[in-house]
Amino acid sequence: MNKLALFTSAAVMAAATMGFTGTAHAQEKTRDKVTITDSVPNRGLIWSGVAVLGTTYGISTVVATLSDNPADRALWVPIAGPWIDLGTRGECSGERECNAETTHKVLLVANGLGQAIGALQILSGFIFPAKRTVTEVGTVQIIPLGKGLAARTVF
Repeated sequence: MNKLALFTSAAVMAAATMGFTGTAHAQEKTRDKVTITDSVPNRGLIWSGVAVLGTTYGISTVVATLSDNPADRALWVPIAGPWIDLGTRGECSGERECNAETTHKVLLVANGLGQAIGALQILSGFIFPAKRTVTEVGTVQIIPLGKGLAARTVF
């Protein structure tokens, strides 16, 4: 009877153990990830500054080339040229000439402001950099090594 009880209890334990087991799952392939956050120059701000400065300085060079007024030769100097020209312009004579001179001075101020804003945009693109986040997923390589194998992650 002792053997029968032992055999019966072993059979009950085996059946109970088989009833409670779960499903086996294979391990999923995992990859190493590296996330890098760094600062890069703000290209949008730099390129918009190049466009503004380039356009206004281009207009200055055309005026410096075509104008008969000797003060307009200062427009060859970027950023400071419109302000130098504004300070060295002579007095006007006659109402019609004074109206045109007032328009020229307003345009010089606008041109000087445009060049200054463009230069500040370019400078600000480097002073206030943009944040960039890059996530790289590595691959696992299996390498034969002596009498065994080695694994390494390559990014």
